[in-house]
Amino acid sequence: MQIDQIENFFFQPPLAIARLGGSDKPLDCFVWDSDRSIHGGNRTVIRPAPTLKVIADGSLRPYLPNVIQFRDGDQLRPVAPFFELWATVSDADGHIHRVAVNLEFLRTVGAQLDGVEYTITVANRKAQRRTLKASCAFIARAVVSGTDHERKPLKAYSPHNPGEEPLVSREHPIHLGDFQVINPLEQKAMGIDLSVLRVRFTPATGQVYGPRTAIAGPASPLQPGDALPAVTLGGRLHEIVPESNRKLNPHTPWSSSYVMDAHDQQDPQPSDSYDGANVGSSHSWGVVDDSCDGIIEARVVIKGVRHVARARVLSSCPDFAPDRRPFNSFADDLADRGLPAVTVSDDTKEQTESEIVDLFERAYETASLMNLDATRTRAIVENLPAPDKSAYRSPPHVDYRSMTAGDHGYAEITAQLFPAPSNPETPPASPPDPSVDPTPYGTAAHFVHGPLCDIDTLLHTLVLEYDRIERLIRPPFGRLSNLPTEQRSNHKYRDPRVTRDGYHDMRMPPYMRDSDQNPLSITYRQYGALLELMALEKLGRHGPNSKKTDTPSRRRIAQFRKRYWKAPKEKVPKK
Repeated sequence: MQIDQIENFFFQPPLAIARLGGSDKPLDCFVWDSDRSIHGGNRTVIRPAPTLKVIADGSLRPYLPNVIQFRDGDQLRPVAPFFELWATVSDADGHIHRVAVNLEFLRTVGAQLDGVEYTITVANRKAQRRTLKASCAFIARAVVSGTDHERKPLKAYSPHNPGEEPLVSREHPIHLGDFQVINPLEQKAMGIDLSVLRVRFTPATGQVYGPRTAIAGPASPLQPGDALPAVTLGGRLHEIVPESNRKLNPHTPWSSSYVMDAHDQQDPQPSDSYDGANVGSSHSWGVVDDSCDGIIEARVVIKGVRHVARARVLSSCPDFAPDRRPFNSFADDLADRGLPAVTVSDDTKEQTESEIVDLFERAYETASLMNLDATRTRAIVENLPAPDKSAYRSPPHVDYRSMTAGDHGYAEITAQLFPAPSNPETPPASPPDPSVDPTPYGTAAHFVHGPLCDIDTLLHTLVLEYDRIERLIRPPFGRLSNLPTEQRSNHKYRDPRVTRDGYHDMRMPPYMRDSDQNPLSITYRQYGALLELMALEKLGRHGPNSKKTDTPSRRRIAQFRKRYWKAPKEKVPKK
């Protein structure tokens, strides 16, 4: 292809999540796949994928791992993402192409490898976010030439701010990871072009740091959101920070005086997610970790013109359920912001069906990881102190009637298993035989969601229980254009100004928190797509004037009881 003009440069991927780990060897690559065996039921599994190993000279050697090993001894392997440099170009006919920037590309456009320069800036600003003091952040930055292939450690320290003391000194920095420019080679292996320009970010090991006073402290025995009296000692005593990591300044707002929800603070929610919260007076112990996020830049000089590409990277905790996909993904959030609302027609129905069944598959995978009994109790306990909860007498309930027979029209299986408690602020009766199943709500969720992973069963259920499912799915918060001048409840979307819309109940997904501590919902776009698909399915099966519905199947309830809760009868020997 003859390049006529360079439009721009960009990284692939534009954003990646690294995961902390103490092992020296990064985690091998794998992808999600479906188990198509006779016993697999098309459940999600992980499958090894081609992996790039960085060798001594900074170049790459691809290989296909036989197995995926997540730890070496007691140390987890980190996830260390690569970023490839790409360009958007146009040819002589004006056609636009996206091409990888490799050595041949540089020669074609008259550029040199030493004309490429990378900059990475990573930071941890959690303490700054709470104290509103820039000196409580710590930042690392490195500038690396395209011909320098040594691994660069990212040592972070706090910026100087007049009148403030830095949390992390330059003499005792915090290691936030490593950055390396890969050495491109003029060859291909396993179908991978090794001459493409790549960089790699390797995260830190997952350490915590604190001041010299962060020696030992009590753990809070309470659920998040519950506070202890100031004179009360918490739970078990534990080491806060290892002795070698007690090197932070004890005289900063973060390490000496921060208390959540104090006057004139802008605390992130949930506000108690820091070490020291809900213990004694809730003063911060001054603890930080080595997670971070940042920006990678590439600057390419071609014939006197500088082109810039940017990517974002962040490091987070390890994924302890890699074969279970998240209920809400980052891609879902981006689609919700950038893509138009879904309008289901005969032409788009198949694609929408695929998206919705994928959503229900992920809901099943999330349910298989949750202790629904525990999250239900936690959510109800959070609801109970609300001063006006008694004003909401109709289902879905926000007290212990939730997901019992009291939630008439919402609960199905659990309504048959749990009667509504006589006192809504008292936990309901235990299951018939707790020794058979100590987590009955979790088992019920697994039982209900499992069949919905099959597209035919899902579509059939959406039609048969159309009215109940429409009520059962929790609406997302409305967009600004939806919200009226005066606040009022609406069954199509929630209003953040309406107190009831912030309470937990059994609507799907039940009792889960969003990032702002509000009850979680599917995205605005997913909600619209689901309702559109349900309406189209109902119209297609029953005609435009039909109101045919069905009640929940008693046979499914009997099957559930028999499978999970009915204890086997003891055989009495004949005399």
